[in-house]
Amino acid sequence: MGNCCDVESTDQNRPPPLPPRNRQHGTVHQYEYIVEPPQQHMYLDLDQVTRPSSPPPYTLHDTNPPNNTLTSGRGRDNDGHRTIRGVQTQRPSMFTPETFTRSTPERIFVAAIDIGTTFSGYAFSFRHDYMVDKLKISTNMWPHNSGLSAKAPSAILIGPGKQVVAFGYEAQLMYANLVENSRESDYFYFNKFKLILYNKQNLNYKTRIQDIHGKDMYAIDVFGLVISYLKNHLLDRLKGNDSSSIVGEEMIHWVLTVPAIWSDKAKQFMRKAAAEASIPSKSLTLALEPEAASLFCKTFQHAVHGNSQAAIRKGSKYLLIDLGGIISHFTSNEGGTVDITAHKVHIDGTLQELYQATGGRWGGTTVDSEFQLFLFRLFGQQVMEKAYRKYPNEMLELSLDFEVKKRVFEPKQSLAVAIKIPVCLHELFYEINSLTIAESVQSSTMKHTVEFKRDKMMIAPKQFYNFFDGSLSCIVNHVNGLLQKQDLSSINTILLVGGFAESHVVKEVMRLNFPDMRIVNPDDCSLSVLKGAVLFGHDPQAISSRICRYTYGIAITVPFVPGVHPVRKRQIIKGNAICDDVFDIHLRIGEKAAIGKPRKEGVYQAVQGESLAILEIFASTDLKPHFVTEDTCFELGSLVINLTDANRDENKVNVTLHYNGTELDVVAREVSTGKYMTATLDFLG
Repeated sequence: MGNCCDVESTDQNRPPPLPPRNRQHGTVHQYEYIVEPPQQHMYLDLDQVTRPSSPPPYTLHDTNPPNNTLTSGRGRDNDGHRTIRGVQTQRPSMFTPETFTRSTPERIFVAAIDIGTTFSGYAFSFRHDYMVDKLKISTNMWPHNSGLSAKAPSAILIGPGKQVVAFGYEAQLMYANLVENSRESDYFYFNKFKLILYNKQNLNYKTRIQDIHGKDMYAIDVFGLVISYLKNHLLDRLKGNDSSSIVGEEMIHWVLTVPAIWSDKAKQFMRKAAAEASIPSKSLTLALEPEAASLFCKTFQHAVHGNSQAAIRKGSKYLLIDLGGIISHFTSNEGGTVDITAHKVHIDGTLQELYQATGGRWGGTTVDSEFQLFLFRLFGQQVMEKAYRKYPNEMLELSLDFEVKKRVFEPKQSLAVAIKIPVCLHELFYEINSLTIAESVQSSTMKHTVEFKRDKMMIAPKQFYNFFDGSLSCIVNHVNGLLQKQDLSSINTILLVGGFAESHVVKEVMRLNFPDMRIVNPDDCSLSVLKGAVLFGHDPQAISSRICRYTYGIAITVPFVPGVHPVRKRQIIKGNAICDDVFDIHLRIGEKAAIGKPRKEGVYQAVQGESLAILEIFASTDLKPHFVTEDTCFELGSLVINLTDANRDENKVNVTLHYNGTELDVVAREVSTGKYMTATLDFLG
């Protein structure tokens, strides 16, 4: 099949309006023109996951319209609007970089929130500190039984009135106490809630998630409460430190981290959750976790070693592996995410993405899941389930002890690993089996891998090492595959960041499997994403280009060409044969896109006599989609344009997609008046 977008047309064969079409739309949200007068409106349909109405800070300059035209041929949709689908007569021209610029106002105070699979936290810095020392970034220290930590467990206890009762370590302890006193039924306890966004296909406002006992709430409410708690915790801390110099909320720019490998809907969802936490959209930036970590590592290396000795310096290329999910409390068999991306440092110090971010659920919680399965084989399902149900405090202590041993375990150690086993497990095992766990092990096939000495379980080093095997095998195989790619063949440095990167086993396995690579494990690697997000908030231009995750374009119509277009797309309108649903490509998957710079301008003709026109924005996982109805395509949004003069012979609208890296900006200009209309698709692709 030929490229249906290359078909030429003349004014004589412009298609008339198509008949009504039953296209389903979700909630329509309003966006405004940014030029006056008169005040007009623009609407977006983002499959019920959108940001609140707030125009971004744009500076726009008028340009003369190019002599390229796409002519409308779409009819009404079920909302009674007209779409803009048209005939392409010439190849579209390019905007100059000066046509559209996004201004970045100086941010007095930047605060970043990192909601991890297993740990969450926030960090912040003032602009004046950033200008002197970029690494002067503050984090909150959360108290727990073993001391203080810069992150708290991603656990939230929600009361009967849907209010936050406790978060983090406090939530874990309070929930355990509620269970032991049989008072948990009126509460909601969520942990590892972030994993629902990993591959939820039909994510929307009404998506519900279950807590540890199967009670459900709207996911948007749970995430909104978590973000709100961390936000208010920071604000209370600032007020408590110095009541005479309170930082006003209007002075704060917030950064929310998201995995690069998440779906677009999941990333949209996080922005909406921030809005539920009363963070204004104009005051929020989404940061890709591996990019944030990369910025921190580059800044840290330069500060410590200088540009000449740093592993990340101007001109260098490297693979960054963000290993999340260091700890689990044995309530899920899901693993934390592993984000892998490749970067190059430009001569100006900005970062360029070399290859589309990849990864999977191979993080540190995969190790915990293996240990959990080991315990179930050892004690039996009945014992373990009863222990979790009746003695959550003791089981929490077990998981914390395993966490410590997991961090310090040496891959070549010869001594058995001692894990303290709660008394409740011994008692329950004897109650159900009428013999001790030590006696049971001695008569089983597990006697060579584990033994019991008083309150300790001694695990053989080989068995303990096996807990890591599934996770690390996936990571090593995936990295080997990436390094075979032509675009990445010259890479000789691997950065390991994230909580799981603190494991001695991880570092040793990576060095053994990639002996020709320089393996860099920076200090504070578990905080690389969080602190890097603060740096990104101060300097969002630090990322110069990314690789498109999808092909993006607009739905149009073209004259039907026999032998080129399928018959099923042929429609006859007033004697003219029209091909409908054509995908007019603006950006292609795998293409390098400079952040904030326009890629292509399409000129479209609205239907004469209509006061409204719709641009339907689509994405596809295919490199060259022909029609927006293909299985690889999905609609991102609909942009409704109020036309100034419905009776004009030619109502032309210039449309440009601007890929700024974390969102897709759509700019439409009515040629006859020069008025610009803007909207933002919050999808981070």
